[in-house]
Amino acid sequence: MLLLAACTACSSDAAQPDSNTEVATSVTPDSGTSAQAEEKVEEPNYEAAFPQDSVARIDIKISQANWQAMMDDMTALVGPFGEGMGRGPGGRGGGPPPELAEACDGLDAGATCSAMIMGTKSAGTCNKIFGDELLCLPEGGPMGPGGMGMGGFMNGGTSDLIGATPLYVECEIATADRTWSHVGVRFKGNSSLSMPWGQGVWKLPMRLQFDEFETQYPETHNQRFYGFKNLSLSNGSMDQSLLREKLGTDVFSHAGIGSPSTAFYRVYVDHGDGPKYFGLYTGIELPSDNPFLDSRFGGHEGNLYKPDGTGATWSSWVQESFEKENNETAADYSDVKAAFDALHADRADAVAWRAGLEAVFDVELFLHWLALNTVVQDWDQYGRMSHNYYVYANPNAAGKLQWIPWDHSFAFSTGGGFAGASPSLGLTEVADTWPLIRFLLDDSHYRERYHQYLAQVIEEEYTPEAYTQSFNAARDLIEPYVTGPEGEQPGYTFQREPDAFTQAVEQLVMHVTNRQAEVKAYLETVE
Repeated sequence: MLLLAACTACSSDAAQPDSNTEVATSVTPDSGTSAQAEEKVEEPNYEAAFPQDSVARIDIKISQANWQAMMDDMTALVGPFGEGMGRGPGGRGGGPPPELAEACDGLDAGATCSAMIMGTKSAGTCNKIFGDELLCLPEGGPMGPGGMGMGGFMNGGTSDLIGATPLYVECEIATADRTWSHVGVRFKGNSSLSMPWGQGVWKLPMRLQFDEFETQYPETHNQRFYGFKNLSLSNGSMDQSLLREKLGTDVFSHAGIGSPSTAFYRVYVDHGDGPKYFGLYTGIELPSDNPFLDSRFGGHEGNLYKPDGTGATWSSWVQESFEKENNETAADYSDVKAAFDALHADRADAVAWRAGLEAVFDVELFLHWLALNTVVQDWDQYGRMSHNYYVYANPNAAGKLQWIPWDHSFAFSTGGGFAGASPSLGLTEVADTWPLIRFLLDDSHYRERYHQYLAQVIEEEYTPEAYTQSFNAARDLIEPYVTGPEGEQPGYTFQREPDAFTQAVEQLVMHVTNRQAEVKAYLETVE
């Protein structure tokens, strides 16, 4: 069984448009331009946009002038391309400080080390990032008590390494059967952008928006990519297997947790010297696109939020931390504020507290996500980092806020990473600064439900039988475009050793086997 499909309910025949379906400009195949023709409804075609049994090619053609504008913009934000991983203009970082790597020169993973971090000498251990370079990370990991996260090392306490949204420029997009003109393209990401930029690797993550320039070019009004407004292209900058972003997202979809669709893409960029293979990317659907909300939640009228910053931990109310992805002109945050207030209500009467919270927040969905995320060990999520999730106030669920997973590029970790050790299965170390975890698991009823979900995960959703086959099938699918004659090339790849890709996939296979045993052992201690 090949577990690559991101959402079984999202095939082209399942995602039927309703009266709210967006109108898209028709595109003439192979015409080289967006046809200014009669507008018609374009149904979202998941099979075309997110193919599961092939690796589609996408070509991005950017004029020399526009490419130079993108280069100048990034230089202003981060610093010159390829000039190390230190701080760029304005104190922005380009990656982890080199002293963290230098402190582990000649040492093995797990060895003790010490490094100067922001003027303070700190003891720590050498940690590998998915089999890549060793970094000296402080004891307890940078996300431990008093820690700032890796972003804190790079930028004085904030995880924002770029400082602003990179510039959109025009480009032309082509696939095997269609072309689109005047599409917006920009670089995207945080560490996944700043680190390769500083390292001098051209495999940079990108975002495509197909109607970005509709004001200048009315013929592109509501232009869509097989029915989708956006396409996010992630570069796998810290994943030698190049499978984590896709399969780490798909595992939630297969478990019935509404998650974006994903697909592998071969990305070619022509910025004046002909098409150049930039590498194997993961194409990801954006939750802010109407097809996502329509197919997962039955509509898109509710408020969608992409939390980030202080308030995204849910420990204090900061309205600005709940950025709206739709309905921006309506200054109504009452749904998310009601959920915050219910979470922080008096818990002395547990029954009343649970009833109040469940009226405005989908607790069962969150506990399910939490159990699955803890088993697959993605540390770059809520509980360690105050980003990488959406919440949707679903009118079809009595307006309850529902959790939407996002950015699982660090899924299937083995205990290391920028955040130090991954969270324990019991999550006892998570402090009340992350109240969605701490308050819920301190409640005996919710803690029991969490344990039941852990059992469900290893029995049905993340099993060695299914995911050994899934990892190997995905490896076979993309290997020709990662290694070999058609594979990634120097300067456009993060593969540092000839066998790094194969070894990384083997680690994923070991992960699913080991986690089943570890979860079983843990559950025996709490029965």
